[in-house]
Amino acid sequence: MKSIKTLSIFALSVILFTSCGKSADTEQETANNEHFIQISKEQFAAENMELGNIREHTFKKVFKTNGIVTASPQSKADVYSYLPGIIKRIPVTPGSFVRKGQVLLSIESKDFINLQRQYLEAKAQLKSAEAEYKRMEELYKEKISSQKDFFAAESAYKMLKAKIQALKAELNIVNVNIKSLENGKISSYLSILSPISGYVSELKCNTGEFIDSQTLLMKVVDNRNLQLHFFVYQETVGNLQIGQKLKIYSPDNSGKTFSASISTIGKSIDKESKSIRCIATPENDLKKIFVDGMYFQVEVVTDTLNAKALPSTAIIKSGDANYILVKDKEDNNTLYFKKEFVKTGISDEEFTQIISDKNFSNVLIKGTYYYQK
Repeated sequence: MKSIKTLSIFALSVILFTSCGKSADTEQETANNEHFIQISKEQFAAENMELGNIREHTFKKVFKTNGIVTASPQSKADVYSYLPGIIKRIPVTPGSFVRKGQVLLSIESKDFINLQRQYLEAKAQLKSAEAEYKRMEELYKEKISSQKDFFAAESAYKMLKAKIQALKAELNIVNVNIKSLENGKISSYLSILSPISGYVSELKCNTGEFIDSQTLLMKVVDNRNLQLHFFVYQETVGNLQIGQKLKIYSPDNSGKTFSASISTIGKSIDKESKSIRCIATPENDLKKIFVDGMYFQVEVVTDTLNAKALPSTAIIKSGDANYILVKDKEDNNTLYFKKEFVKTGISDEEFTQIISDKNFSNVLIKGTYYYQK
C-alpha cells in the first residue's frame, strides 16, 4: 500500500514538471513573437501584399517648367486689307480650313475702284506720251527743237512709265488680274485672299464693318509645323544642349506624355520674366492634340544617379524617421516582420533611395499603408 502511494506521488510530480516546462516554452515563444509585426498569410493574400528586394535604380534630376505651343513664323499669318472699305461678305468661320489663295472676305472699296481707274488712265496716256517723246527726240537730233523741250518730253514719258509700274505693283498686291483690267473689266469688290493654307484661328471682323489698312481681320494658322516654346532661368540654361530630350504634357492630362528635342537655346534674357526662351521640336504628330496658343508642361532631365532603392510604397514614415518591414520568418499561418530603420535619399515618382550598407531582402513593398503613422 505504501509502494502504490509513493508511485502515485512520483507520477504526479512528473506531470507537473512537464506541464511547467511546456508553459515556460510557450510563454518564451509568445514573448519573442511580440517583437515582430505579424501578418497572417490569409491577410497577405487578400490585401495583395508583395515582397521585394533592394535594387539599383536610376534617379533623374528633373527640371520642370511651362511653355506654349506656337506655329512657326512661316506657318501663321495675320490678315489685313491693303485698302480701306466696307466688308460685304465673309465666307469663312473660325476653325475653317482654307487653302492659299482662297477668298477670305470681300470688301467694297472706293479706293480700290480709283486705283484701277488710275491705272487705265495712265496706260491710255502712255502711247501719247511715248509718241511725243519720240517726236521731240527726232526734232532735237535735227536741231529743230531745243534741248529743254526734249528733256521735258523725255521726263514726262519716263514718269508716266514709272507711275504705271507703281500702279501695277499695287494692283498685284490686291490680287487684280491685270490683263482682265486692261480689257476694261473693273472689279467692284476687293477680294482678300489667304496668304497660306491652314485654319482660321481668329475672326475679328463683321459684315458691314468699315475697316482700314490697320484693322486686323483674321488669323490663319498651319498646325503642321508646330514649335514648343518653353522658358528657363539662367541658372538652369547651362544644363541644356541642342538635341536633348524633353517630356511634355498638357496640365490637364499629365498621364499622357509626349517627346520633344531641343532645337534652339535662347541667347538673351527677357527683361520682364527674367527667363530665357528655348524652342523644342515635337517627335510625335501633335497637330491633332496641341493647337497654336495651347499651354503645356515640360520636364527636362539635367542629371542622373544610380543608387540602391526600394519602391516608395515600402517606406513607413514615423515622425522624422523612416522604416521598412523585413520578413524574418514564417510558419504555417503567419509571416513575421521586423521593423528596420533606414536612411533615405532622393525620390522620384516610384522609388526612394536607400542609404545603407545592407542589401535588404524580403521587404514588404506593397501593403504598408496599414502601418503608417
